[in-house]
Amino acid sequence: MTAMSPDANPNSQPAGDRDHQPLPPGVRPTARARVVPTPPSSLGRLTVLKVGGSLLDWPELPERLERLLEDLRRRGDRVVVLVGGAAVADWVRALDRIHRLGESRSHHLAIRALEFTSHVLAALAPRLGLDVIDNLDDCDESWLAGRVPILSPRLLLDQDEQESPVPLEHSWDVTTDSIAARVAFRLKAELWLLKSTDLPEGVDRFEAACLGLVDPAFPMVAQPLETVVYLNLRAPKLDVRFL
Repeated sequence: MTAMSPDANPNSQPAGDRDHQPLPPGVRPTARARVVPTPPSSLGRLTVLKVGGSLLDWPELPERLERLLEDLRRRGDRVVVLVGGAAVADWVRALDRIHRLGESRSHHLAIRALEFTSHVLAALAPRLGLDVIDNLDDCDESWLAGRVPILSPRLLLDQDEQESPVPLEHSWDVTTDSIAARVAFRLKAELWLLKSTDLPEGVDRFEAACLGLVDPAFPMVAQPLETVVYLNLRAPKLDVRFL
């Protein structure tokens, strides 16, 4: 469901566009990890970084995330972070099973859980300069101050519901994977999914959804995205994989 937490050709971006982009230091590409050209530093590529809720209870998260953010900044990226719903979203899911809240009420409760987990991440990693925002227009202020915005997406999803011809459904098939994909689409940004589990080699977006590595709605919601990076942040050696 939204909060908690196709590509007939998922690698549709021309190979030539991926073959010259430097990966962040310390991140080693796999056979599926091709690269894209680095944009002019005066512009900076936009990157949406979805931090899985399963990472919040990991003691090494602040240090690992700091290293990754530094590497992305060095590459010239402007980063927007979204955080998964973690155990709070799971609690709403359990309440829905017990009390039959229904998809719409559960959806709105779960979205509010994301505001809480956004503030949790900011509190866990105070050295990272994370600003919790609820409006994408506030990103520029954070970037100009050398900080990193964490988007609490409730207002954006309300706007998306009114403006999009295909808004995200109020369903447990939609989690922050799909929400981050929609944000990346609106920003014309790369999407990085930071997870706690490896992505098997050769797996595409549909197969990843079948394996439970992304939510069931993700393949369709992420269809317009040229670049989706999957990274098991807990892995001893960081292997970038493209979905």
